[in-house]
Amino acid sequence: MSCCDSSLVEIINLSGADFSITASDGEVGNLHGLDTGTSIPYKGYAIGYAYSSGGTKGDASGYVTVTSTTGGYELKLPYSFTASNNFGACPCTAASQDDVQSGNYVAKADVATGSNSGEARTVWVIVSQPT
Repeated sequence: MSCCDSSLVEIINLSGADFSITASDGEVGNLHGLDTGTSIPYKGYAIGYAYSSGGTKGDASGYVTVTSTTGGYELKLPYSFTASNNFGACPCTAASQDDVQSGNYVAKADVATGSNSGEARTVWVIVSQPT
């Protein structure tokens, strides 16, 4: 089992609009819990967990795409968890780009490295900004 298994991927919606998940892909490993069609209403959130799989050297990465229910603004939110070696040892380092923007919606990432299994996290917070 990898130190990166069960790493948290969370999306918090503080934008003033409702969003839903329109795509979800664990490109390296798997992502559980953030399924296409999941609604994330204003002041709501959605949680998923990333896992490595055979041949991924303990790593897990991918993205979740959320789209506003009005206006169709799309935010593609990446996540990446990297184990300290090819055998999945701790710590698990989380990384992501800082901001993703579409229209007046901005998602900001907060990442944390996990020194124990399942402690790494990537939390995206969606906000709106004046146009």
